[in-house]
Amino acid sequence: MIATLAALSIACCLVGWTAVQGAAGYGVPLQTGISEEPTGPEMDQSLTHARATGAQFQRLTFSWRAIAPAKRTREFDPANPFDPAYRWQRVDRAIAATFAHGLTPFISINEPPSWGQSPEGAGEEQPDPTQLALFAQAFATRYDGSQPGLPWVRYWEVWNEPNSTFFLLPQIQNGRAVSIDNYRTLLNASSAAIHQANPSNVVIGGALFPNGQHHATVTTIAPLEFTRRLFCLSGGAHPHRVCNASVNADVWSVHPYTSGGPSTLPLNPANIWIANLAVLSRIVRAAQRVGTLVAPQPVQMWVTEFSWGSSPLAPRGVPLSLERRWVAETLYRAWSAGVSQFSWYELQDEARLDNLNPYGGLYFECTRGIYCARPKPATEAFRFPFVAYASSKRRMLVWGRTPAGAVGTVRVEWRQGGRWRSLAKLRTDGDGIFTARLSLPRGADPSSALLRAVLLGDPAISPPFSLHRTPDIAVTPFGT
Repeated sequence: MIATLAALSIACCLVGWTAVQGAAGYGVPLQTGISEEPTGPEMDQSLTHARATGAQFQRLTFSWRAIAPAKRTREFDPANPFDPAYRWQRVDRAIAATFAHGLTPFISINEPPSWGQSPEGAGEEQPDPTQLALFAQAFATRYDGSQPGLPWVRYWEVWNEPNSTFFLLPQIQNGRAVSIDNYRTLLNASSAAIHQANPSNVVIGGALFPNGQHHATVTTIAPLEFTRRLFCLSGGAHPHRVCNASVNADVWSVHPYTSGGPSTLPLNPANIWIANLAVLSRIVRAAQRVGTLVAPQPVQMWVTEFSWGSSPLAPRGVPLSLERRWVAETLYRAWSAGVSQFSWYELQDEARLDNLNPYGGLYFECTRGIYCARPKPATEAFRFPFVAYASSKRRMLVWGRTPAGAVGTVRVEWRQGGRWRSLAKLRTDGDGIFTARLSLPRGADPSSALLRAVLLGDPAISPPFSLHRTPDIAVTPFGT
Protein backbone atom coordinates (compact mmCIF):
# COMPACT_ATOMS: atom_id res chain seq x y z
CA MET A 1 0.00 0.00 0.00
CA ILE A 2 2.84 2.40 0.85
CA ALA A 3 4.46 1.53 -2.47
CA THR A 4 1.27 2.60 -4.21
CA LEU A 5 1.64 6.15 -2.95
CA ALA A 6 5.32 6.22 -3.80
CA ALA A 7 4.30 6.45 -7.43
CA LEU A 8 2.85 9.85 -6.70
CA SER A 9 6.37 11.21 -6.10
CA ILE A 10 5.36 13.04 -2.97
CA ALA A 11 8.01 15.37 -1.64
CA CYS A 12 9.47 14.53 1.75
CA CYS A 13 8.98 16.72 4.81
CA LEU A 14 11.72 16.84 7.42
CA VAL A 15 11.24 17.39 11.13
CA GLY A 16 11.48 21.03 12.04
CA TRP A 17 10.48 22.13 8.53
CA THR A 18 8.04 25.01 8.99
CA ALA A 19 7.29 26.10 5.43
CA VAL A 20 3.95 24.96 4.00
CA GLN A 21 4.18 22.26 1.37
CA GLY A 22 2.02 23.03 -1.67
CA ALA A 23 -0.22 20.41 -3.22
CA ALA A 24 -1.57 20.83 -6.74
CA GLY A 25 -3.47 17.55 -6.61
CA TYR A 26 -3.01 13.95 -5.60
CA GLY A 27 -5.12 12.18 -8.20
CA VAL A 28 -8.79 11.40 -7.66
CA PRO A 29 -10.82 13.38 -5.15
CA LEU A 30 -12.65 11.65 -2.31
CA GLN A 31 -16.14 12.77 -1.37
CA THR A 32 -18.26 11.07 1.26
CA GLY A 33 -21.96 10.43 1.61
CA ILE A 34 -24.67 8.80 3.69
CA SER A 35 -26.62 5.93 2.15
CA GLU A 36 -30.05 6.26 3.72
CA GLU A 37 -33.28 7.99 2.78
CA PRO A 38 -34.35 10.45 5.49
CA THR A 39 -38.12 10.42 5.87
CA GLY A 40 -40.90 11.60 8.11
CA PRO A 41 -40.76 14.30 10.80
CA GLU A 42 -37.09 13.50 11.58
CA MET A 43 -35.93 14.28 8.03
CA ASP A 44 -34.39 17.68 8.79
CA GLN A 45 -32.58 16.45 11.88
CA SER A 46 -31.30 13.39 10.02
CA LEU A 47 -29.90 15.59 7.27
CA THR A 48 -28.36 17.92 9.86
CA HIS A 49 -26.59 14.93 11.41
CA ALA A 50 -25.56 13.68 7.97
CA ARG A 51 -23.99 17.02 7.18
CA ALA A 52 -22.20 16.96 10.54
CA THR A 53 -20.37 13.80 9.46
CA GLY A 54 -18.66 15.83 6.75
CA ALA A 55 -20.72 14.11 4.06
CA GLN A 56 -21.30 15.83 0.74
CA PHE A 57 -23.72 13.31 -0.79
CA GLN A 58 -26.99 11.72 0.30
CA ARG A 59 -28.12 8.52 -1.36
CA LEU A 60 -31.91 8.59 -1.71
CA THR A 61 -33.57 5.28 -2.55
CA PHE A 62 -37.12 5.59 -3.87
CA SER A 63 -39.72 2.94 -4.58
CA TRP A 64 -40.89 3.09 -8.18
CA ARG A 65 -44.06 1.34 -7.02
CA ALA A 66 -44.79 4.08 -4.47
CA ILE A 67 -44.48 6.83 -7.10
CA ALA A 68 -46.24 5.20 -10.04
CA PRO A 69 -49.93 4.27 -10.15
CA ALA A 70 -50.84 0.77 -8.96
CA LYS A 71 -52.52 0.04 -12.30
CA ARG A 72 -51.48 1.32 -15.71
CA THR A 73 -54.44 2.76 -17.58
CA ARG A 74 -54.55 3.54 -21.28
CA GLU A 75 -54.40 7.27 -20.50
CA PHE A 76 -51.27 7.02 -18.32
CA ASP A 77 -48.02 8.20 -19.94
CA PRO A 78 -45.08 6.74 -17.94
CA ALA A 79 -42.51 9.00 -19.66
CA ASN A 80 -44.38 12.17 -18.68
CA PRO A 81 -43.32 13.35 -15.21
CA PHE A 82 -46.38 15.58 -15.00
CA ASP A 83 -48.91 12.85 -15.64
CA PRO A 84 -51.40 13.27 -12.76
CA ALA A 85 -51.17 9.58 -11.88
CA TYR A 86 -47.61 10.02 -10.61
CA ARG A 87 -47.13 10.74 -6.87
CA TRP A 88 -44.04 12.89 -6.40
CA GLN A 89 -44.84 14.63 -3.10
CA ARG A 90 -42.52 12.56 -0.89
CA VAL A 91 -39.76 12.71 -3.49
CA ASP A 92 -40.04 16.49 -3.83
CA ARG A 93 -39.78 16.96 -0.07
CA ALA A 94 -36.77 14.69 0.34
CA ILE A 95 -34.81 16.18 -2.57
CA ALA A 96 -35.57 19.77 -1.54
CA ALA A 97 -34.55 19.06 2.07
CA THR A 98 -31.33 17.36 0.93
CA PHE A 99 -30.27 20.39 -1.09
CA ALA A 100 -31.35 22.75 1.71
CA HIS A 101 -28.90 21.02 4.08
CA GLY A 102 -25.99 21.44 1.68
CA LEU A 103 -25.96 17.83 0.48
CA THR A 104 -26.02 16.55 -3.10
CA PRO A 105 -28.59 13.80 -3.69
CA PHE A 106 -28.05 10.77 -5.83
CA ILE A 107 -31.11 8.74 -6.65
CA SER A 108 -31.46 4.97 -6.53
CA ILE A 109 -34.64 3.26 -7.76
CA ASN A 110 -36.11 -0.08 -6.69
CA GLU A 111 -39.44 -1.95 -6.34
CA PRO A 112 -41.23 -1.81 -9.69
CA PRO A 113 -45.04 -1.79 -9.81
CA SER A 114 -46.58 -5.06 -11.01
CA TRP A 115 -47.02 -3.68 -14.54
CA GLY A 116 -43.34 -2.63 -14.56
CA GLN A 117 -42.15 -6.20 -14.08
CA SER A 118 -41.11 -8.70 -16.74
CA PRO A 119 -43.25 -10.66 -17.18
CA GLU A 120 -45.97 -8.50 -15.67
CA GLY A 121 -46.54 -9.39 -12.03
CA ALA A 122 -43.34 -11.47 -11.82
CA GLY A 123 -42.03 -9.76 -8.66
CA GLU A 124 -39.97 -6.84 -7.37
CA GLU A 125 -36.72 -8.48 -8.53
CA GLN A 126 -37.71 -8.59 -12.21
CA PRO A 127 -37.98 -5.03 -13.59
CA ASP A 128 -38.93 -4.57 -17.22
CA PRO A 129 -36.09 -2.65 -18.93
CA THR A 130 -38.41 -0.69 -21.23
CA GLN A 131 -40.74 0.37 -18.44
CA LEU A 132 -37.85 1.22 -16.12
CA ALA A 133 -36.32 3.42 -18.83
CA LEU A 134 -39.62 5.28 -19.26
CA PHE A 135 -39.82 5.84 -15.51
CA ALA A 136 -36.17 6.94 -15.39
CA GLN A 137 -36.90 9.39 -18.21
CA ALA A 138 -39.85 10.84 -16.29
CA PHE A 139 -37.85 11.05 -13.05
CA ALA A 140 -34.80 12.68 -14.63
CA THR A 141 -36.93 15.06 -16.72
CA ARG A 142 -38.83 16.25 -13.64
CA TYR A 143 -35.49 17.15 -12.03
CA ASP A 144 -33.62 18.42 -15.09
CA GLY A 145 -33.41 21.94 -13.66
CA SER A 146 -35.83 23.48 -16.14
CA GLN A 147 -38.96 23.33 -13.96
CA PRO A 148 -39.62 26.25 -11.58
CA GLY A 149 -39.19 25.18 -7.97
CA LEU A 150 -37.61 21.83 -8.84
CA PRO A 151 -33.79 21.49 -8.64
CA TRP A 152 -31.49 19.70 -11.04
CA VAL A 153 -30.60 16.22 -9.81
CA ARG A 154 -27.50 15.08 -11.61
CA TYR A 155 -26.67 11.64 -10.17
CA TRP A 156 -28.75 8.51 -10.90
CA GLU A 157 -28.03 4.97 -9.78
CA VAL A 158 -29.61 2.26 -11.92
CA TRP A 159 -30.77 -0.59 -9.70
CA ASN A 160 -29.22 -2.11 -6.60
CA GLU A 161 -27.02 -5.22 -6.36
CA PRO A 162 -28.04 -6.69 -9.75
CA ASN A 163 -25.58 -9.58 -9.30
CA SER A 164 -27.74 -11.10 -6.54
CA THR A 165 -31.16 -12.72 -6.31
CA PHE A 166 -31.89 -10.24 -3.53
CA PHE A 167 -32.62 -7.61 -6.20
CA LEU A 168 -32.54 -9.15 -9.69
CA LEU A 169 -34.07 -12.42 -10.90
CA PRO A 170 -33.24 -14.74 -12.45
CA GLN A 171 -29.47 -14.93 -11.91
CA ILE A 172 -28.85 -18.36 -13.41
CA GLN A 173 -31.14 -20.06 -15.93
CA ASN A 174 -30.37 -23.42 -17.58
CA GLY A 175 -26.82 -23.10 -16.31
CA ARG A 176 -26.35 -19.67 -17.88
CA ALA A 177 -25.80 -16.38 -16.00
CA VAL A 178 -28.71 -14.53 -17.63
CA SER A 179 -28.64 -11.66 -15.12
CA ILE A 180 -25.54 -10.25 -16.78
CA ASP A 181 -27.17 -9.69 -20.16
CA ASN A 182 -30.43 -8.63 -18.53
CA TYR A 183 -28.70 -5.99 -16.41
CA ARG A 184 -26.75 -4.69 -19.41
CA THR A 185 -30.06 -4.16 -21.25
CA LEU A 186 -31.65 -2.55 -18.21
CA LEU A 187 -28.68 -0.25 -17.55
CA ASN A 188 -28.22 0.86 -21.16
CA ALA A 189 -31.91 1.63 -21.63
CA SER A 190 -32.11 3.68 -18.43
CA SER A 191 -28.79 5.40 -19.12
CA ALA A 192 -30.00 6.60 -22.51
CA ALA A 193 -33.22 7.94 -20.97
CA ILE A 194 -31.41 9.73 -18.12
CA HIS A 195 -28.90 11.32 -20.49
CA GLN A 196 -31.72 12.34 -22.81
CA ALA A 197 -33.23 14.35 -19.96
CA ASN A 198 -29.89 16.13 -19.45
CA PRO A 199 -26.67 15.10 -21.21
CA SER A 200 -24.68 16.24 -18.16
CA ASN A 201 -26.42 13.74 -15.90
CA VAL A 202 -24.22 11.08 -14.31
CA VAL A 203 -25.38 7.46 -14.47
CA ILE A 204 -24.12 5.10 -11.76
CA GLY A 205 -24.05 1.42 -12.63
CA GLY A 206 -23.16 -1.62 -10.57
CA ALA A 207 -23.95 -1.12 -6.87
CA LEU A 208 -22.72 -4.70 -6.66
CA PHE A 209 -23.11 -7.18 -3.81
CA PRO A 210 -19.59 -8.03 -2.54
CA ASN A 211 -19.62 -11.83 -2.38
CA GLY A 212 -20.41 -14.63 -4.78
CA GLN A 213 -22.55 -17.33 -3.21
CA HIS A 214 -24.75 -20.19 -4.33
CA HIS A 215 -27.21 -21.45 -1.74
CA ALA A 216 -30.66 -22.97 -1.93
CA THR A 217 -32.34 -19.56 -1.59
CA VAL A 218 -29.65 -17.05 -2.64
CA THR A 219 -27.50 -16.89 -5.75
CA THR A 220 -24.96 -14.14 -6.25
CA ILE A 221 -22.44 -13.89 -9.05
CA ALA A 222 -19.14 -12.66 -7.64
CA PRO A 223 -18.77 -8.94 -8.46
CA LEU A 224 -15.46 -9.22 -10.33
CA GLU A 225 -16.82 -12.00 -12.53
CA PHE A 226 -20.10 -10.13 -13.06
CA THR A 227 -18.27 -6.92 -14.03
CA ARG A 228 -15.80 -8.62 -16.36
CA ARG A 229 -18.52 -10.52 -18.22
CA LEU A 230 -20.85 -7.51 -18.31
CA PHE A 231 -18.05 -5.49 -19.93
CA CYS A 232 -17.24 -8.37 -22.35
CA LEU A 233 -13.68 -8.71 -21.12
CA SER A 234 -11.42 -11.73 -21.01
CA GLY A 235 -9.70 -12.76 -17.81
CA GLY A 236 -6.00 -12.38 -17.14
CA ALA A 237 -3.66 -9.48 -16.52
CA HIS A 238 -4.30 -7.94 -19.94
CA PRO A 239 -8.04 -8.26 -20.64
CA HIS A 240 -9.34 -7.86 -24.16
CA ARG A 241 -12.79 -7.63 -25.78
CA VAL A 242 -14.54 -10.97 -26.21
CA CYS A 243 -17.94 -9.87 -27.56
CA ASN A 244 -19.60 -6.96 -29.36
CA ALA A 245 -21.77 -5.67 -26.50
CA SER A 246 -21.01 -2.47 -24.60
CA VAL A 247 -22.21 -0.70 -21.46
CA ASN A 248 -23.05 3.00 -21.06
CA ALA A 249 -22.35 4.38 -17.59
CA ASP A 250 -20.39 7.23 -16.02
CA VAL A 251 -19.70 5.57 -12.66
CA TRP A 252 -19.20 1.96 -11.59
CA SER A 253 -19.97 1.13 -7.97
CA VAL A 254 -19.71 -1.69 -5.46
CA HIS A 255 -20.70 -2.44 -1.84
CA PRO A 256 -17.44 -3.93 -0.49
CA TYR A 257 -18.66 -5.16 2.92
CA THR A 258 -15.64 -6.84 4.51
CA SER A 259 -15.49 -9.75 6.98
CA GLY A 260 -12.47 -8.33 8.75
CA GLY A 261 -10.42 -5.16 8.72
CA PRO A 262 -9.61 -2.99 5.71
CA SER A 263 -6.51 -5.08 4.91
CA THR A 264 -8.38 -8.41 4.92
CA LEU A 265 -8.50 -10.07 1.50
CA PRO A 266 -11.47 -12.28 0.53
CA LEU A 267 -10.80 -16.00 0.17
CA ASN A 268 -12.55 -15.84 -3.22
CA PRO A 269 -10.47 -13.40 -5.33
CA ALA A 270 -13.58 -12.63 -7.43
CA ASN A 271 -15.25 -11.08 -4.39
CA ILE A 272 -14.61 -7.39 -3.76
CA TRP A 273 -13.74 -6.14 -0.28
CA ILE A 274 -11.95 -2.97 0.76
CA ALA A 275 -8.51 -4.54 0.41
CA ASN A 276 -8.87 -5.48 -3.29
CA LEU A 277 -10.92 -2.56 -4.61
CA ALA A 278 -8.05 -1.70 -6.94
CA VAL A 279 -8.67 -4.93 -8.88
CA LEU A 280 -12.16 -3.73 -9.79
CA SER A 281 -10.78 -0.30 -10.71
CA ARG A 282 -8.37 -1.91 -13.16
CA ILE A 283 -11.20 -3.84 -14.83
CA VAL A 284 -13.19 -0.61 -15.22
CA ARG A 285 -10.23 1.18 -16.79
CA ALA A 286 -9.57 -1.76 -19.11
CA ALA A 287 -13.19 -1.82 -20.27
CA GLN A 288 -13.15 1.86 -21.13
CA ARG A 289 -9.82 1.46 -22.88
CA VAL A 290 -11.07 -1.31 -25.20
CA GLY A 291 -14.43 0.40 -25.74
CA THR A 292 -16.82 -1.96 -23.95
CA LEU A 293 -17.57 0.67 -21.29
CA VAL A 294 -18.65 3.89 -22.97
CA ALA A 295 -18.62 7.33 -21.33
CA PRO A 296 -17.50 10.82 -22.43
CA GLN A 297 -15.15 11.12 -19.40
CA PRO A 298 -13.01 8.64 -17.45
CA VAL A 299 -15.44 6.41 -15.57
CA GLN A 300 -15.39 6.99 -11.82
CA MET A 301 -15.35 4.32 -9.11
CA TRP A 302 -17.81 4.77 -6.22
CA VAL A 303 -18.67 2.88 -3.07
CA THR A 304 -22.39 3.52 -2.57
CA GLU A 305 -22.78 1.31 0.53
CA PHE A 306 -20.42 0.18 3.27
CA SER A 307 -20.41 -0.30 7.04
CA TRP A 308 -19.47 -2.49 9.95
CA GLY A 309 -21.62 -3.28 12.95
CA SER A 310 -20.25 -2.02 16.27
CA SER A 311 -19.77 -4.27 19.29
CA PRO A 312 -20.82 -4.97 21.95
CA LEU A 313 -24.27 -4.27 20.45
CA ALA A 314 -23.65 -6.25 17.26
CA PRO A 315 -22.64 -9.90 17.56
CA ARG A 316 -19.17 -10.26 16.06
CA GLY A 317 -19.06 -6.52 15.43
CA VAL A 318 -16.05 -4.20 15.62
CA PRO A 319 -15.04 -2.69 18.98
CA LEU A 320 -15.71 1.05 18.88
CA SER A 321 -12.08 2.14 19.30
CA LEU A 322 -10.90 -0.24 16.57
CA GLU A 323 -13.74 0.77 14.26
CA ARG A 324 -12.54 4.37 14.40
CA ARG A 325 -9.12 3.32 13.14
CA TRP A 326 -10.62 1.00 10.53
CA VAL A 327 -12.83 3.78 9.13
CA ALA A 328 -9.82 6.05 8.55
CA GLU A 329 -7.89 3.19 6.94
CA THR A 330 -10.88 2.25 4.79
CA LEU A 331 -11.22 5.74 3.35
CA TYR A 332 -7.50 5.84 2.62
CA ARG A 333 -7.52 2.44 0.93
CA ALA A 334 -10.60 3.33 -1.11
CA TRP A 335 -9.00 6.58 -2.28
CA SER A 336 -5.71 4.88 -3.16
CA ALA A 337 -7.73 2.34 -5.22
CA GLY A 338 -9.30 5.16 -7.25
CA VAL A 339 -12.64 5.52 -5.44
CA SER A 340 -13.90 9.11 -5.66
CA GLN A 341 -17.12 8.80 -3.62
CA PHE A 342 -17.73 6.69 -0.50
CA SER A 343 -21.14 6.41 1.18
CA TRP A 344 -21.72 4.93 4.64
CA TYR A 345 -24.77 2.77 5.31
CA GLU A 346 -26.47 4.04 7.43
CA LEU A 347 -26.70 7.19 9.55
CA GLN A 348 -28.08 5.74 12.79
CA ASP A 349 -28.05 2.28 14.33
CA GLU A 350 -31.26 0.44 13.76
CA ALA A 351 -32.07 -2.87 15.41
CA ARG A 352 -34.03 -4.89 12.86
CA LEU A 353 -35.09 -8.49 13.19
CA ASP A 354 -34.08 -9.26 9.60
CA ASN A 355 -30.54 -7.96 10.08
CA LEU A 356 -28.08 -10.18 11.93
CA ASN A 357 -25.63 -7.33 12.42
CA PRO A 358 -27.70 -4.16 12.51
CA TYR A 359 -25.54 -1.71 14.43
CA GLY A 360 -23.66 -0.21 11.50
CA GLY A 361 -24.68 3.43 11.83
CA LEU A 362 -22.44 6.39 12.49
CA TYR A 363 -24.76 7.41 15.34
CA PHE A 364 -25.93 5.29 18.24
CA GLU A 365 -29.57 4.33 18.31
CA CYS A 366 -31.71 6.39 20.68
CA THR A 367 -35.17 5.49 21.92
CA ARG A 368 -36.33 9.06 21.25
CA GLY A 369 -35.17 9.01 17.65
CA ILE A 370 -32.47 10.91 15.81
CA TYR A 371 -32.83 14.00 17.99
CA CYS A 372 -30.95 12.42 20.89
CA ALA A 373 -28.62 10.23 18.83
CA ARG A 374 -24.93 10.50 19.73
CA PRO A 375 -22.13 10.11 17.20
CA LYS A 376 -19.90 7.06 17.51
CA PRO A 377 -16.11 7.41 17.75
CA ALA A 378 -15.95 6.19 14.13
CA THR A 379 -17.84 9.31 13.04
CA GLU A 380 -14.79 11.42 13.86
CA ALA A 381 -12.70 9.33 11.47
CA PHE A 382 -15.36 9.46 8.76
CA ARG A 383 -15.44 13.26 9.05
CA PHE A 384 -11.67 13.77 9.26
CA PRO A 385 -9.81 10.59 8.24
CA PHE A 386 -6.09 10.52 8.91
CA VAL A 387 -3.62 7.61 8.72
CA ALA A 388 0.10 7.18 9.34
CA TYR A 389 2.06 4.09 8.30
CA ALA A 390 5.68 3.39 9.23
CA SER A 391 7.87 2.52 6.25
CA SER A 392 11.14 2.24 8.21
CA LYS A 393 12.34 2.88 11.75
CA ARG A 394 11.62 6.61 11.62
CA ARG A 395 10.04 7.21 8.23
CA MET A 396 6.30 7.12 7.61
CA LEU A 397 3.58 7.90 5.12
CA VAL A 398 0.75 10.19 6.25
CA TRP A 399 -2.53 10.78 4.43
CA GLY A 400 -5.76 12.53 5.29
CA ARG A 401 -8.82 14.35 4.05
CA THR A 402 -10.23 17.43 5.73
CA PRO A 403 -13.92 17.59 6.78
CA ALA A 404 -16.11 17.99 3.68
CA GLY A 405 -12.92 18.36 1.62
CA ALA A 406 -12.17 21.87 2.91
CA VAL A 407 -9.14 23.48 1.28
CA GLY A 408 -6.54 24.76 3.73
CA THR A 409 -3.37 24.07 5.65
CA VAL A 410 -3.00 21.09 7.96
CA ARG A 411 -0.50 20.68 10.77
CA VAL A 412 0.61 17.11 11.40
CA GLU A 413 1.40 16.57 15.08
CA TRP A 414 2.95 13.75 17.12
CA ARG A 415 2.47 13.02 20.79
CA GLN A 416 5.53 13.09 23.03
CA GLY A 417 5.78 13.46 26.80
CA GLY A 418 2.05 13.94 27.26
CA ARG A 419 1.68 16.79 24.76
CA TRP A 420 1.28 17.25 21.02
CA ARG A 421 4.24 18.62 19.05
CA SER A 422 4.26 19.96 15.49
CA LEU A 423 5.86 17.71 12.89
CA ALA A 424 5.03 19.43 9.57
CA LYS A 425 2.56 21.68 7.82
CA LEU A 426 0.92 20.47 4.62
CA ARG A 427 -1.36 22.28 2.21
CA THR A 428 -4.33 20.33 0.93
CA ASP A 429 -5.17 19.99 -2.71
CA GLY A 430 -8.46 21.35 -4.07
CA ASP A 431 -10.34 18.34 -2.69
CA GLY A 432 -9.04 18.54 0.88
CA ILE A 433 -6.53 15.70 0.40
CA PHE A 434 -3.07 15.93 1.94
CA THR A 435 -0.29 13.35 1.95
CA ALA A 436 3.47 13.24 2.43
CA ARG A 437 6.38 11.18 3.70
CA LEU A 438 7.67 12.37 7.05
CA SER A 439 10.34 11.45 9.59
CA LEU A 440 9.94 11.19 13.34
CA PRO A 441 12.54 13.01 15.47
CA ARG A 442 15.55 11.05 16.61
CA GLY A 443 14.87 9.18 19.79
CA ALA A 444 11.14 8.87 19.16
CA ASP A 445 9.71 5.38 19.58
CA PRO A 446 7.72 4.48 16.44
CA SER A 447 6.08 1.52 18.17
CA SER A 448 4.22 3.85 20.53
CA ALA A 449 3.98 7.02 18.44
CA LEU A 450 0.59 8.68 18.00
CA LEU A 451 -0.05 11.20 15.24
CA ARG A 452 -2.95 13.44 14.29
CA ALA A 453 -3.84 16.25 11.89
CA VAL A 454 -5.16 19.72 12.75
CA LEU A 455 -6.87 21.92 10.17
CA LEU A 456 -5.49 25.38 10.83
CA GLY A 457 -8.01 28.19 11.21
CA ASP A 458 -10.69 25.63 12.05
CA PRO A 459 -11.44 23.63 15.21
CA ALA A 460 -11.25 20.37 13.25
CA ILE A 461 -8.82 17.77 14.64
CA SER A 462 -8.55 14.24 13.32
CA PRO A 463 -8.65 11.24 15.66
CA PRO A 464 -5.14 10.16 16.66
CA PHE A 465 -3.61 7.32 14.67
CA SER A 466 -0.99 4.94 16.07
CA LEU A 467 2.00 3.77 14.05
CA HIS A 468 1.61 0.47 15.88
CA ARG A 469 -0.28 -1.96 13.65
CA THR A 470 -3.36 -3.47 15.24
CA PRO A 471 -4.16 -7.17 14.84
CA ASP A 472 -7.04 -8.06 12.54
CA ILE A 473 -10.22 -9.68 13.82
CA ALA A 474 -13.00 -11.53 12.03
CA VAL A 475 -16.34 -9.74 11.93
CA THR A 476 -19.71 -10.32 10.29
CA PRO A 477 -20.72 -7.16 8.44
CA PHE A 478 -24.16 -6.30 7.16
CA GLY A 479 -24.79 -7.71 3.70
CA THR A 480 -22.78 -10.93 4.08
